[in-house]
Amino acid sequence: MESIEQTGRTVEEAVGAALKTLGVSREEVDVDVLAEESRGLLGIFGSSAARVRVTLKRDQRQPEPPPPAPAPRESPAPTEEQSPEPEFKPAPSIEPGERSALAEEALDILNQILDRMGLEATAEITEDDAESVSIDIHSAEDIGLLIGKHGQTLAALQLIVAMMANRGQPPESRRRVILDAEGYRARRDRTLEAMARSAAQRAKRSGRPVTLSALTPRERRIIHVTLADDPTVTTRSEGEDPDRAIVVMARQRPRE
Repeated sequence: MESIEQTGRTVEEAVGAALKTLGVSREEVDVDVLAEESRGLLGIFGSSAARVRVTLKRDQRQPEPPPPAPAPRESPAPTEEQSPEPEFKPAPSIEPGERSALAEEALDILNQILDRMGLEATAEITEDDAESVSIDIHSAEDIGLLIGKHGQTLAALQLIVAMMANRGQPPESRRRVILDAEGYRARRDRTLEAMARSAAQRAKRSGRPVTLSALTPRERRIIHVTLADDPTVTTRSEGEDPDRAIVVMARQRPRE
């Protein structure tokens, strides 16, 4: 491989990724910048990645390999004990106390949006592992503006930040980004669990299905999970988003 094209959030990031792929240093290659990065509004809208072409310098190119030697006439196949075991490379992990580039990018995007919203708020990364990045938002002002009705504004903000932070990442490196605002998610989860149990009691007392108000996919999942171990009721989702709701029904008792 003498030349490679690579994209990245910045020119430096694209060059670094290309050097890693080629296994060489910066002094051993020529770099052509095909496209500069553009962050756009808030680094979200109208942004584009940088693209570079990295080519090995002539004196660094590998010579053509010699033709393979003829195979011996008798070549016994290796036994299972003789066959070398395949080499497995562990998945990259994040060292404790370190922040990943994706987490830093998500935090930067979130801070830009909060600034444009005119909110005096601070955001901190509370979790950064191989599966997800969690960020909590604190504000001395009315945090309800950021949360919205039933958390809809917070959910929309989470979707935007996650999409932008994962932009340009290979599929295997993409992670969930979870936003919280002063413990709102935990409080909302407790409310949903209580709502589920109350609906189950009403359904059993009346014998009629109980339909809850429209919920987000995450909230519907909490209702289903909360009642999954209750043998006296069953749940199902009805309708289409954003009006999709859960119906809680009492199970029919078997006849004696």
